[in-house]
Amino acid sequence: MKIIHTVLGKANPERMNGVNKVAYQLAKTQHEMGHDVSLWGIANSLEHNYPPRPFKTELFLQTANKLRLDAELVAAVKALPKAAVVHLHGAFIPEFYLLTRLLRKQGINYLLTSHGAFSGLAMKKGKLRKQFYFTFLEKTLVRQAKAVQLLGDLEYSHLDNLTKIEHKVLIPNGMELGDLPVLPDRTANPILTFGFCGRMDNYYKGLDFLLRAFSLFLKKGHQARLELIGDGEDRSMLEQLAEELGIGGQVVFYGAKYGEEKFQLMAKADVFVHTSRSEGFPMSVLEAAALGLPCLTSEGTNVNRYLRQYDAGFPMDGPLDEHRICEAMEKAALFYKDGRLKQLGENANRMVKTAFDWRKISEELVAIYSR
Repeated sequence: MKIIHTVLGKANPERMNGVNKVAYQLAKTQHEMGHDVSLWGIANSLEHNYPPRPFKTELFLQTANKLRLDAELVAAVKALPKAAVVHLHGAFIPEFYLLTRLLRKQGINYLLTSHGAFSGLAMKKGKLRKQFYFTFLEKTLVRQAKAVQLLGDLEYSHLDNLTKIEHKVLIPNGMELGDLPVLPDRTANPILTFGFCGRMDNYYKGLDFLLRAFSLFLKKGHQARLELIGDGEDRSMLEQLAEELGIGGQVVFYGAKYGEEKFQLMAKADVFVHTSRSEGFPMSVLEAAALGLPCLTSEGTNVNRYLRQYDAGFPMDGPLDEHRICEAMEKAALFYKDGRLKQLGENANRMVKTAFDWRKISEELVAIYSR
């Protein structure tokens, strides 16, 4: 059986795009397990400008005309054996709709991972456009997939509001502990330090809530720092908000960082914070947990039930707002003062090893491919 992971992009693990990171890691793990795996990227250039990888990558041009596929991609599909399985990563991508029509015509099965695109909040952004697109294009793609993988509980439940299917499966993302660099022993912070890593996308990441909550936390007399890694179109707005709230001196915006430098900065935090409005399944939370950081997360991350199961942090209940985040920060401050954060961090590391092993997740997906 030939397995082909397909993404919009090149699946560069050193970029902020979580979808591409996941596609890369699945292809890598399944290749290491002995499967015939390759990755197809639909990109705006054919330059293989990413680190070396053990599996084959084929790049196809993203055409200006959304009603057409690159001729090379069409030829590649027609050359596939009938036993191949194409695993699509992402949703609301016109190229995928055209690609799945061609796959069905060739009698080739495909699996879709939407990476959070079908959650309630994600569907509200550009609501009318997405409803139209889903009704006339995406619904057919979803219904005719061999399986639809949802990463979190919220999206799994919400898909029923869009279309009811029997072939949806709930399988989270994973984390490769071997990808973490060997870091020097951690130096204790003089004051409690919260960390964040991800895109500066305010709508999904809830960073306005985070900054306002941190401002409340400081006004209650606590001493702390908030360090944010990442970049995006909302960064300047968020930096301005921090100044308006009077917390600019306690908040650091590092910008985008990659590789060992990123992990070194993440490891400086005492508590990793991810208070998203909506996510697929954030890789940065798993990376932080693997580094031994307790995590403070919202329900929108889909990680909370795991944190509760393993006692690995501060999962928040209820709707997202700055007051609830502040309350969770105050609880973290108590654990920091009492020296109890270390145990939560050890639990977080154990959680990643037990619940988010890429090999186990890959085996689950291969079993679905084989059906």
